[in-house]
Amino acid sequence: MTERNAGKDKRQEQGGQDSNLEHIDQSLDIMERHSAEVAQVEEEVQEDMRRWDREYKDARLHSVPKPRKHQR
Repeated sequence: MTERNAGKDKRQEQGGQDSNLEHIDQSLDIMERHSAEVAQVEEEVQEDMRRWDREYKDARLHSVPKPRKHQR
């Protein structure tokens, strides 16, 4: 690759980074404006994950007869 082409690639890469930074800034702005809703949704998702995990473990570990529980 020539020195001239290397400079051109570098500028294109920086242009892509600038657009990525703009997109990230926009996303952060949206998240800051709606922080209460984001926190509420995150809490609901975590609670759903905890509930699913508890139900999964109850179904797989606690209701299995003891001899089967420790077999591999």
